[in-house]
Amino acid sequence: MVIRALPTADEWADLFKNTPTEVVNLDKRGHYDPEKSPAFHDWMHEND
Repeated sequence: MVIRALPTADEWADLFKNTPTEVVNLDKRGHYDPEKSPAFHDWMHEND
């Protein structure tokens, strides 16, 4: 049996502190502006 502790809030913060973030605003129809959120757009279409 393996018992593993869940990460603490500080450990989660350390894990994601260097992860880039981008605010993506959606309109009433659930669409976003690719020019305002280019990294999100690239991520959404990376397998196209």
